[in-house]
Amino acid sequence: MLLLLRPRQTWMPYALPRDRAAQDAHNRQLQEAYASTRRVAAPGPEVSPQPPRDRFDDLAALGRLHQSGVLTDDEFAVEKARILEPDREPQ
Repeated sequence: MLLLLRPRQTWMPYALPRDRAAQDAHNRQLQEAYASTRRVAAPGPEVSPQPPRDRFDDLAALGRLHQSGVLTDDEFAVEKARILEPDREPQ
């Protein structure tokens, strides 16, 4: 019969448990050390781009509002110009 004896470990393979404040400080230190080695910028909040609005749908909705009497002729003209020329500054 073969018995393999394993020597007793005299050291612990892991650190002793720390209190919460010490563990948080250690974690912050590790995160700062990691962040200093980054070569690319940290990802920011993800913003999904808005799809471009369809001008024809906007004009059709504006025409319906004008026909129903919600918009006056002047308001209709201003909004129509705003839709057709989106880069122009409002006056």
